[in-house]
Amino acid sequence: MAGHVQRRGDDSWRLHAFIGLDSRGHKRYASKTVHGTKRQAEIALAAFVTETKRDRSAAAITEPMTVSQVLSSWLEARSSRLSPSTVDRYRVAIKLIDPATSSMRVARLRPYHVEDLYRRLSAAGQSGSSVRKVHWALRQSLAWAHKRGYTAIVATDGIELPPLGERRVEPPASADVRKVLELLLAKDPEWGTLAAFVAWTGCRRGEVCGLHWEDLDLEAGNVLIRRAVVAIPGGSQEKGTKTGDVRRIAIGPRTVGLLRDHHERCLERARECGAELAGYVFSPDPAGRRPYNPHTVTSVFVSACKAAGVSPIRLHDLRHHSATTLLKNGSSVGEVMDRHGWRSVAMVNRYRHLLEAGDVEAAKTLENA
Repeated sequence: MAGHVQRRGDDSWRLHAFIGLDSRGHKRYASKTVHGTKRQAEIALAAFVTETKRDRSAAAITEPMTVSQVLSSWLEARSSRLSPSTVDRYRVAIKLIDPATSSMRVARLRPYHVEDLYRRLSAAGQSGSSVRKVHWALRQSLAWAHKRGYTAIVATDGIELPPLGERRVEPPASADVRKVLELLLAKDPEWGTLAAFVAWTGCRRGEVCGLHWEDLDLEAGNVLIRRAVVAIPGGSQEKGTKTGDVRRIAIGPRTVGLLRDHHERCLERARECGAELAGYVFSPDPAGRRPYNPHTVTSVFVSACKAAGVSPIRLHDLRHHSATTLLKNGSSVGEVMDRHGWRSVAMVNRYRHLLEAGDVEAAKTLENA
């Protein structure tokens, strides 16, 4: 609410105009008293609110805070209510904002400045998704600044964002995946088992890092996915899965065999160190007391791809490889969604262009029905 009227006497009224939030997030109001009828007080309130806004705008022009300072202050204020991975993504997005924009006084930032920034980012090769992440950071930080009187407007309001573009998945060749897995299994069975688990289950990197021994049921041949590990500045942190859901997925006999061998190696390593094995399935600690940092897992896999002499493969591409292989071999959309922890069929649509050949067989089946 921009303002309100409070009765003080028979013909006396107190006008309150909203002027922003204080450092603790509490609303602040400018006030003054007028005399007359309620209708006259309401008219006076409208003029008082307009006058207050004009004063705030004039004050904002002299406010020295830059866009960069606003972004930093906003993110610091929000960090306690956001997950570490979300804070990290915001930091990455903020780094994309060029000095020409970040050094501007926030009170002078206008929509055309923001549009020019987005055009420059797109021209530099940033994807529509990356530009949107910048937009989310700017939009929320500018709204935060507006409430505190640092700027009279929110410059991201009404901005037309660049299109996302078609998000088509190009999974790695199966032969390349096999080559990398075989090299890792021969060179370092622990890392080979981890990479094979990602490729053959389609789990996210953080979910594999977050596996505990108690999550494995090797007799029944399944695994419970209920947590993940995310990288944060200075280390890593355990949290729930990306969607917050818990799922149980089946694993094949070869995966079971690799995990049994891995368990024996871990038991032996723990015994040699006089420790009792517990906690994480994949861990740099002999007792499994801490997980691998997800960035470390990616680094090891990228190095293995180079050593294997294959085209660059991201660790996340193994997830694409898993989904594509299942869809091409007749698994239902529901089965693939459940296995990969997807909530939306829209994710499956990213693979649709790879399944066009299957439609040919469908056409032949209809003709022969």
